[in-house]
Amino acid sequence: MIAVIIRTFIIYCLVIFFIRLMGKRQLGELQPAELVITLLISEIATTPVTDPSLPLANSIIPLMLLVSFEVLNSFLGMKSVKFRNISDGKPITIIRNGKLDRKNLKKLRFTINDVTSALRQKDVFDISQVQYAIVETNGQ
Repeated sequence: MIAVIIRTFIIYCLVIFFIRLMGKRQLGELQPAELVITLLISEIATTPVTDPSLPLANSIIPLMLLVSFEVLNSFLGMKSVKFRNISDGKPITIIRNGKLDRKNLKKLRFTINDVTSALRQKDVFDISQVQYAIVETNGQ
């Protein structure tokens, strides 16, 4: 029982450290790659806690690799616009001069209801009043 408590504490500390190392973002602001890494970290971290027969290194090494991939991805994204566009995508304009860009809506698989709902949350009730609306790479 003591071993499980110690293993849980070690994994908890490592996951907190790794998440902080990856950077401070709110869940809604995560890029797709960051969200995947976060989900994988949580999945891998639970394995040694729930199965004490597995060596702790079986989780620590994959956790370190995943965090290394994310840090490398962030570093390359800061250094290269081309890489950032490939890994994170580009913002897409869905309203120009009060008119919906249906082609871009279709690309994003957004409905008009999705757009009007987002606009209402910003206290805008008429699409024609919007000069530009851009969907950022995090979906906002």
